[in-house]
Amino acid sequence: MAPIRGLLALALLGVLTACTQTDAPTPTPSTASPSAKSGFGGPAPAPGPARKVDEATFRTPSQNIACALTKSAVRCDIGRKTWEPPAKPADCELDWGNGLAINGGEAAVVCAGDTVLGAADSTLEYGEALRSGTVRCDSENNGMTCKDEKTGHGFTLASSRYTLF
Repeated sequence: MAPIRGLLALALLGVLTACTQTDAPTPTPSTASPSAKSGFGGPAPAPGPARKVDEATFRTPSQNIACALTKSAVRCDIGRKTWEPPAKPADCELDWGNGLAINGGEAAVVCAGDTVLGAADSTLEYGEALRSGTVRCDSENNGMTCKDEKTGHGFTLASSRYTLF
């Protein structure tokens, strides 16, 4: 359990110390035809029960998205994407736009020098959800949606586009 906590702390440290941009508009999707696993357009995540955990690192079945979840934060990174993040802020001296996060109840684009890709120790199958504290993540074949249920803020992340809300 100690190695997992250390890994989660390291992954979320990038979120806590990174520059983030929360007011950027969502880019338009690419002109490529979306597949079931690459875009939105499917049903919203089911409001069914989520498996409760203290913290977790997990990936989607496609292994394109990996997340680190704790009771008050989540960070999800993406390997392959066709969208471009908003302009990199001047205060971001690290890699920009390869993930999204919820921290302090707000959703944002991540500026980080590390990644949670490859760190996941389990797969969150499509149609399943995990919850830690007030943060819930739903894995769907059209993207990963994570939301802080206390603030209502969150994101959906997929190959073809992303949304912050």
